Amino acid sequence: MFQDYKIAYLRDHVGVREAQRLSFLRQSVAFILSQSARQIPHAAVVNEFDVTPLVEYAQSARDAETKGEKLDHNSLLKRALRRNFSAFFIKCIGHALYHVPSVNGFFDYSPWRNGGTMYVADDINLSFTVHTNHGVIKPIIRNPHQKTLEQVAQEMRDLSRRARRTDPDELYYRAAKQYVGYALKELNLGSLQAFWILLRAMLTRRRHAKPSLQDVPEEKRLQVEDILGATCTVANIGMMLSGHQTVTVIIPPEVFMLGIGNLHMGPRVVDGEVVPRYVITMVGTLDHRAFDGGEVFPLAQHIQRYIDKPGLLYEWRPGDPV
Repeated sequence: MFQDYKIAYLRDHVGVREAQRLSFLRQSVAFILSQSARQIPHAAVVNEFDVTPLVEYAQSARDAETKGEKLDHNSLLKRALRRNFSAFFIKCIGHALYHVPSVNGFFDYSPWRNGGTMYVADDINLSFTVHTNHGVIKPIIRNPHQKTLEQVAQEMRDLSRRARRTDPDELYYRAAKQYVGYALKELNLGSLQAFWILLRAMLTRRRHAKPSLQDVPEEKRLQVEDILGATCTVANIGMMLSGHQTVTVIIPPEVFMLGIGNLHMGPRVVDGEVVPRYVITMVGTLDHRAFDGGEVFPLAQHIQRYIDKPGLLYEWRPGDPV
């Protein structure tokens, strides 16, 4: 009763194996992304980057370290950094956003109140996707452009470990309570649907964490402050799938999101000849209400600059130019 008529028809005419109720995490994602699709005019910019200089730099540095055969903690971390480029790209994007701040922030579209306000953030809070057995969680690296590559890598590893030990339903339930508190404070009537989702969860939610996560100490789990306050999001689909690109959906009120594909060999034209090169595809999705597509072009140029000269990030130390 009171159900979509097409769903009612399918229930009567199609054999159903199982009816799965959405978890609180999936309800939250469905609400936010439906809001994003309804309200944000998405525009996508696709860039394929030649990352051969990055791969060659990492290979030469790894060979130099191998000769020394010093396997202390720092040496092992550096060796890991030569094999896994995730921290490099997080720091690289952080530096690029520092130079192109107009795409780092959040947007308040309010045609009835003041027409709208774009808040350009001073902090660069990059959230990155972590795939867990219980769903995708987006912890935040705060101001990666002010940290060494080793610090970014350590922080990503710590956040990823804690994400895999965290019950996402419980985490996002606590985050929703914080958001509802702000909604009531601001008398935001547009949040009524979100408030209903939270109220329904309060009445029906399970009382215990998933069995595999029940005995995890609180300090080894993500906290609400680890996932709230992002100014830009990076979806590293290439870490999970052999996909070259993904078109991302912006998470409001953010205005920009990057999807990174996998690193692979591809044909490129160099000095008039087709040669095999290491390439990676990035898809930037922008909120066209906040700015025009031209804002993203200098961002791509800065990313390519750091890829062409990886030492600018690998050898960066506090006090160096960003």
